[in-house]
Amino acid sequence: MKTRVTAPVAAMLVGLIGFPAPGAAQAPPPVHDFTDVDVTKEKLIEVLKPRGPALHTRGIAPVGGKPNCKNYRDQRTRGIGPVAGGAPASDAAAIKVHFAFNSAELSPEATRTLGELGSALTSQELVSCCFQIEGHTDGVGGGGYNLRLSERRAQSVVRYLRQQFGIDIDRLLAVGHGKDQPIADNGTETGRQKNRRVQIVNLGFGTAAGQ
Repeated sequence: MKTRVTAPVAAMLVGLIGFPAPGAAQAPPPVHDFTDVDVTKEKLIEVLKPRGPALHTRGIAPVGGKPNCKNYRDQRTRGIGPVAGGAPASDAAAIKVHFAFNSAELSPEATRTLGELGSALTSQELVSCCFQIEGHTDGVGGGGYNLRLSERRAQSVVRYLRQQFGIDIDRLLAVGHGKDQPIADNGTETGRQKNRRVQIVNLGFGTAAGQ
């Protein structure tokens, strides 16, 4: 018998136990578009800080500020999206990260934006949380190529955050979505520039370290 979980129940279970209920449908979070502005640490914290009463009760935040994010990685391995269930811990922040053409190599311009992101993720408000770092491309080119490129770009961002800010790589889940989730019209150059982005979602506190 197939299990069906309603959105309110799924949201409650995600908040209480840190992962989606069986059979819950994937629901991407609302996206705050910072691709055409100089995003700041403060703006990123505002969007990415945990929201919802379930995330602040029942001792979910790990003691000592070190989350165990293994459950989100396990979900990904089993083909379950980490933000399934309609209750990610935050909205998503879309930022512009410059890469070399058709490459996952970070350009010098990328360091300012990633500096703000690294400062946000190591802040007191976010240091106890797990994050999904998503790569997205525009609609030009084949689906398979764009998917692989977006995955490599997400991994490049994760490496940079680990090397420059000492962020535990286990806190950061790199995911590529290719051209499948545009936030603007791919028929215009302005829209394509917006769609070539990195997106960050707060997945939650995971489980307490050692569990």
